[in-house]
Amino acid sequence: MEFSGRLTAFPMGDLLQWAQNERCTGALVIRRSEREKRIYFHAGEVVGCLTNDPAELYGQHLVLHGHLSESQLFQALKHCAAQGTRLGVALRQLGLLPPEVVQQTLRGQIEDVVCDLFLWQRGIFYFQAELPQEEEILPEPINVLGLMMEGARWVDEVARMRRILVHDGVVLRRGERWPGGQDLAPVQQQLVEMVDGRRALADLYKKIRGSYYRFLAGAFRLCVDRVLDIEEVRETADSASQEMSVYDLLLEQAAEEQVLVARRHMAVPLDLLERCYPVWVEEPAEDEKTRMPARARDFYARFDGRTSLGDAFSGDARVRGREMDLLLLQLQKGRLALLPAPVEHLEQAAERRGQPALQRWWRRMFQQ
Repeated sequence: MEFSGRLTAFPMGDLLQWAQNERCTGALVIRRSEREKRIYFHAGEVVGCLTNDPAELYGQHLVLHGHLSESQLFQALKHCAAQGTRLGVALRQLGLLPPEVVQQTLRGQIEDVVCDLFLWQRGIFYFQAELPQEEEILPEPINVLGLMMEGARWVDEVARMRRILVHDGVVLRRGERWPGGQDLAPVQQQLVEMVDGRRALADLYKKIRGSYYRFLAGAFRLCVDRVLDIEEVRETADSASQEMSVYDLLLEQAAEEQVLVARRHMAVPLDLLERCYPVWVEEPAEDEKTRMPARARDFYARFDGRTSLGDAFSGDARVRGREMDLLLLQLQKGRLALLPAPVEHLEQAAERRGQPALQRWWRRMFQQ
């Protein structure tokens, strides 16, 4: 693993930006409970994504968006099993979808699976040098910046929707404008048909499946349009929260303990490390800096050979852990040097000893 950590330290947007800045090729693996997603990159751009959640699989995406009926999906899956082909190939062979629609919908499914990760508040990640089979790689990569913007929008939209649909214990009933007009999206049409005043959002989602965000957005829009209304709010957490089991907490605790053990048994104790003064051997290029998250730029700006690591680190323990990861990342690249004292003190000590300026090795860092 070249790079690993926790989502609490590195949010999804930062991870995508890191992969793009580093022009990574391989798989970014993100896990939470028994759910796992693998985002595949080539030269920093997203070229594929796999998930082990049946609700997010490509076939379910097609049904959710009305491209296939359940009977057509069943037919295609039977063909896959009999012929040993992938679903996209089966859809073309059976004439259920034209090739351009298969590519378009596969791209949309990958975007939804990646953007859903922005809603994960906990989990662990690591990077592996692997790529999927060739037929699972998109012919045209997905722009990372677009994914970051869309993922951030999902976060804002879910916060807005949760003001009304506060959690997945909300029970919906038919509203005064039920059953709505003829322009309902497929997911909205399914909701209109299933709502009975008894089933909560969690129960409805188990029936509809697909992207949870698309499901929640459909229910929210129907409530705003008064096609559906709220019957009651039961005492239960939402389905996303329920997935945060004891396993998650133990997993996070284990990851945190690994960090703490590593810090206690470092070749250089952490308290001694904090008395060092970081200075750039090779400072990131300006275009790379502009792509960095603001907090990373602010942290790296303190590496001036005059500010100790103890002063550069934040006082917030959660932010401090993220900053330690950023520091180690640059040290691994060989871009940083840690001085035993501020540059000015080294200069003064060298002058007192009469050391020629050309022999003062730290000066060469500033002359490159």
